[in-house]
Amino acid sequence: MICGAVPVRKPTDIYRALDSPVSCLELRLDYLETSLAEAKPALEEAVARRTVIFTVRRREEGGVWRGTEEERAALYLKLLELTPHFVDVEAAAPAAEQVAAAKGRTKLIASRHDFGGTPPYETLLSWAREAAALGDVVKIVTYAREPRDGLAVLSLIGAVEKPTVAFAMGPAGAYTRLAAAALGSPIMYVSLGETTAPGQISVDAYYAALLGIGAAPRGEGLPALREALDWIDSALMHLLKRRLEVCRDMGKIKKAAGLPIYDDVRETQVLKRAGDFKQIFELVVQMCKAVQLVA
Repeated sequence: MICGAVPVRKPTDIYRALDSPVSCLELRLDYLETSLAEAKPALEEAVARRTVIFTVRRREEGGVWRGTEEERAALYLKLLELTPHFVDVEAAAPAAEQVAAAKGRTKLIASRHDFGGTPPYETLLSWAREAAALGDVVKIVTYAREPRDGLAVLSLIGAVEKPTVAFAMGPAGAYTRLAAAALGSPIMYVSLGETTAPGQISVDAYYAALLGIGAAPRGEGLPALREALDWIDSALMHLLKRRLEVCRDMGKIKKAAGLPIYDDVRETQVLKRAGDFKQIFELVVQMCKAVQLVA
């Protein structure tokens, strides 16, 4: 399940997220700047239309919550009245037991986040076991200072009896966001605009990467095929945006060197390689020419 992480400051942030192609939303309510009463209609609509995770992340684990732990626990209890699909609470937080006792039909994601680094595997496993004793889903996320840190975190998937989300943040851990999906992590988090963690990938880039390794939506019939099209459309938009960025950089280099913007030989090569997609690439090339002119 691919989940868009959304910093919710106002109800409009929720409505905007509901226009995204993801089927799951993590609504980060530690960012909330309005009252819960004002946000409630948007939260209810989100629960009705998507799989939703309510999270009020404490500052000790990367959140922006500024109130007391008692106030945070009280907010979680009010959010549980909306019967979200999931709530995410830190397994080591004082509020965890209270939230777990009140969760009802809502599933609890018991999480642990280390933004400072990645401890030894034995520590990670103890965190996972602690979370498994509390929640329905385990989530362990650390910061990778080098690629091998990510391997230690990924090793947690399947190590405890509960479904486990495990990946590493930061540039050195970027690969784990894909590897975790391939290894069976039940939830993977993407950005719908503003990131909520280092190394978080945009939804369009994530779909492009998944398709690149041969992943595809599961299921049959029209819903699955429509989801597949959403993945492909998002991937195309990411790649087109990236192509325009590269062309803009090329335009700057050409101008600085006094070179002509247009290169007929290169354009002919590109269009020849496009084959059956020549008409589409003619439009793409024209867009890139325009970008280089104003670079």
